[in-house]
Amino acid sequence: MRIAIIGAGPGGLYTAALVKRLRPRSEIDVWEVNAPDETFGFGVVFSEGALGGIEAADPELFAALGAECAHWSRIDVHHRGRTSRNGGYRFSAIGRRALLAMLRDRCAGLGVTVRHGSRAPEADVLARTYDLVVAADGVNSATREARREEFGTETTRRGSRYLWLGTERSFTALTFAVAETEHGTLHAHAYPYAPGLSTFIAEVDDRVWEAAGFTEGVDTGVPDASGRSDTDRLAGLFADVLEGHGLRTNRSRWGRFVSVRNRRWSHGRVALLGDSAHTTHFSVGSGTRLAMEDGLALALALDGHGSVPEALAAYQAARLPEVEAMQRTARTSQEWFEELEQYADLEPEAFNAHLITRSGRLTRDDLASWSPERVEQVRERFARADRGARGAAVR
Repeated sequence: MRIAIIGAGPGGLYTAALVKRLRPRSEIDVWEVNAPDETFGFGVVFSEGALGGIEAADPELFAALGAECAHWSRIDVHHRGRTSRNGGYRFSAIGRRALLAMLRDRCAGLGVTVRHGSRAPEADVLARTYDLVVAADGVNSATREARREEFGTETTRRGSRYLWLGTERSFTALTFAVAETEHGTLHAHAYPYAPGLSTFIAEVDDRVWEAAGFTEGVDTGVPDASGRSDTDRLAGLFADVLEGHGLRTNRSRWGRFVSVRNRRWSHGRVALLGDSAHTTHFSVGSGTRLAMEDGLALALALDGHGSVPEALAAYQAARLPEVEAMQRTARTSQEWFEELEQYADLEPEAFNAHLITRSGRLTRDDLASWSPERVEQVRERFARADRGARGAAVR
C-alpha cells in the first residue's frame, strides 16, 4: 500500500508510524510545509486513557513520552485571590517540540519518508498514484476546504478571542484563573509541560477585548505605542496567579475558536484526520490528543480490512461517535466560559463548583478514555504485528 500524508503534525506523524508498524511493506510519504523546528503553541495534554492507548499501540513511543512528560493530579480554580483545589485526576503533558521530535525519530526508524519545507501536491494529484491520501493539515485544511460539499463540512467561528502563550511559572495542576478588570472579566487556562515551563491560554469575549484595547498584531509580544504589548498587559492582569513571572510568545496572535464538523470523513481515496475533520474547545482537552487517537483508529482499520473503502468506513464508524460526544461536551464547556461574567460574583467555592461541573460531568476526558478491554485488544493487534515483523526478519 502507498499512503500520502499531508501535514507532519503529531497526528500525521503518529498515523504514519503506526501504519508502518502494522504494515511494514507499505510506502508512506509525509509532506510538511514548515521546517522541523517550526511549530505553534507550547504544551500538549494527554489524559490517562490517551496514554494507555499509546502504550498499547507503541510501547517504544510510550516509554519516550514517560521520560519527558509532566504529570499532575489536580484541577485548581483561582478566583478572587483564592485557589480551590480539586483532586482525583490524572493528566500528563509534554512540550509540542519535544513530542514532534520523538515522532520524527520514530518515523525515521521505521522507514517513513518525511519531507519538511515542502508543500504537498494537491490531494487529487496524489490520489492518482497513492492508495490513500490522509489530510492532516489542520483546522484551516486546504484539502478539506476544496471538498466541503463532498465531506459535508460545517465550520463556525465563535465570538470570543483566545491567545496561546507560555510562561516560566511552574504550575502544579491544570489551573483555571479569572481576572476581573474595569473592562470586564477575562479567564485563562494554564498547565505544566516541562520543568519550569507551562502553557498559558488567555480567553476574552469581543466586548471586553475591544474595551481593553487589545490589538490584532502579528506577534502579541511586540510593544504598541504605549511601550507595552498585549502579552505584557495580560501578565499584569494575571500577576497574582503568575506569581511575578512573565508570558512568552511563539508566533502567538489573537484568534477565534473555529468549530469544525464533517458528516463524512472520507471521499474517494482522501481521508480527514485531526483538526481537519473536527475541533473541540481547548477547555475540555487537547486537539493533538484527538488527532493521535484518530491516527490509531485509522491504522487499525487499514490493518483489519481488505480494501481502503472498507477501512475508511470502519475508521469513521469507530471515531465519529466518540468525537461527536466530545464535541457536545466541549460546546457546553465553551458556552459556560463565554457566559463567565454571570458567575464571576459567586463566592470562590461556589464558583469552583460551577466551573468543575459545567458540562454535567466531572471529567470530560473520560469520554475519550478507553475501557481496559479495548486497550488490551489494541495491544494484542500490535503485538501480532511485531511478532510478524521479527519472523520476516529471521526468514
